[in-house]
Amino acid sequence: MTQSENKQIDFSVVIAAWNGVSLLRDCLLSLEKQIETGGAEVIVVSNFETGISESKKRFPFAKHIVLSEKTTVPELRARGILDARGEIVALLEDLCTFDCNWRVEIEKAYEKPYSIVGGAVENFSGATALDWAVYLYDYGKYMLPVTSGVTDTLSGMNVSYKRELLDLLSDNYENGFFEFFIHEELKRRGHQLYLMSSAVIFHNKNYNLKRISVQFYHQARSFAARRVVSFPLSKRFSFLLASLTLPILLPTRVVLRTINKGRHFKELIKSVPFLLILMSVWAFGEFCGYLSGEGSSGKEWK
Repeated sequence: MTQSENKQIDFSVVIAAWNGVSLLRDCLLSLEKQIETGGAEVIVVSNFETGISESKKRFPFAKHIVLSEKTTVPELRARGILDARGEIVALLEDLCTFDCNWRVEIEKAYEKPYSIVGGAVENFSGATALDWAVYLYDYGKYMLPVTSGVTDTLSGMNVSYKRELLDLLSDNYENGFFEFFIHEELKRRGHQLYLMSSAVIFHNKNYNLKRISVQFYHQARSFAARRVVSFPLSKRFSFLLASLTLPILLPTRVVLRTINKGRHFKELIKSVPFLLILMSVWAFGEFCGYLSGEGSSGKEWK
């Protein structure tokens, strides 16, 4: 065992990297100084190899693991958790950058009696209306202002867990770490999710409409199929019918939520056409999942 492997690790940062080395570089650059304080490790698990050798040289503090290009994001997360040694394990993705106080704020939250802590997600990639549409749907709930405290959901791109809790649930993510279902199981067991509003990351990705539409479809179909897998046929049918309302319900929810935040009205208005498109795609994906099951969509989850 090397000297670095003998060091006490209190804090593990697992980065699921699936967007290429450019975004990964920005992500690690923003994290670098927070790792220099010691007691932490960074594990990058990628499904691409291009540029990884250069990344290893530029960021020697990060352990790089390269898996098959077909590896999904939930599978990347699960592999990173297996390699993590910290008492706290944070899960993030390469399409984010970190506020300079992110680690300090996450660790501060663990001084409270909680075992699952997440943070806020701001937008750093507002180049197009499509970028804003994706951000407002996926992460708008965690856009500032948010209030620190117990919450029903946390973003899968800015969430952390006590190691002991992950060990208890290891059977639940041996085929991939799907945070929605993990969090539902944790709540079922009596655990609370805690949102630390001062632990901020920044969404940092630009999108192509065709690619993100395909991604939304597969995510929605896989999510729906997994959600009702143990449900009786009657309840599954009720979810199927409810999915027909989603093309209106989901954009409406995003609009009202953003208005209540009191920020980014102009960006919201510009993004509405793309919200309507993407939410229709999502609704179709859920409909297919409830009707026909997951199909091959689970292998396309990004």
